[in-house]
Amino acid sequence: MSSQDGLEVILPGDPLPQLNPLLNPEPSSEDMKPRTLRLGQGLALSPSTPITPILPYRFGTLHVTSSVKKPAASITSTPRHYHPSPNDPVLVTLLRVTAEQFIVQLTPYTPPAIIPFENYIINNAGTTAAARKSRPNLPHGSTIYARVAVVHKHLEAVELSVPGPEYGEVVSQKNTVNASSKSSSSAKKDTSAAASSGNAAIANRNEVTPYILTISQAMTKILIAEDTLGKPLLSAVASKVPFEMIVGKNGRVWIDGSSQRDVVKVARCFKEYDDGEMWDDPDGGAARLRELVGKVCGR
Repeated sequence: MSSQDGLEVILPGDPLPQLNPLLNPEPSSEDMKPRTLRLGQGLALSPSTPITPILPYRFGTLHVTSSVKKPAASITSTPRHYHPSPNDPVLVTLLRVTAEQFIVQLTPYTPPAIIPFENYIINNAGTTAAARKSRPNLPHGSTIYARVAVVHKHLEAVELSVPGPEYGEVVSQKNTVNASSKSSSSAKKDTSAAASSGNAAIANRNEVTPYILTISQAMTKILIAEDTLGKPLLSAVASKVPFEMIVGKNGRVWIDGSSQRDVVKVARCFKEYDDGEMWDDPDGGAARLRELVGKVCGR
């Protein structure tokens, strides 16, 4: 099996004649399905363009893996921008409320997403009518921890859901994981990307305003991968400052602490680590990370 990665940037709607040799050698006019090519993310069939029946619907680079039995092609987007996928945990901002749904901002560069009231499950309402009646009266600007339910790729529309008690509004300090471990390197993380770190339970919650930090996609992956790349970073910061955090795959991090000063310290550590791209250092950024944490949080 050989792999050939195209370096050319592909835009939505660009013809891809280079994929034609991987299609069925003699496709009929009635059936243009690529029987010998597996289509990955970013590619779709276009019966209206029989000369180039495969068109991209996503920005990125073309990746083709050729094999005798089953070649595959996909569009890999650049890591600078977030592209939603089903089941992704995300932190979104409430823009407005209509009669049927919440309108929220997923990222600044994508159209608004929606959370239908029936997808905002509250107290196991069970029915759409009950969910509408018991929905919270969230103020505009609230941050909601949600999950991507449906991605309508051709319509550029995203539908979200709040499926359980671990999700929901987080600015009001609800539905978060309490940091109760006595270990300074303790970091709890589940598949929904919620985490708590620190050497003491977070106190004085009503006197602290949590902070929403925007980070790069590379940094997002590091924080979510708590058992590998993220562990040294979380442990180093947690050894100095107790904090709680929720990471959304859309590049937003909710940070809470015992005091406003602690929240600022944690946010600054993550931001400077991200801006300096310290993970690219030969030692994985360990040396600069120790220096950064010592400078920001105290030695």
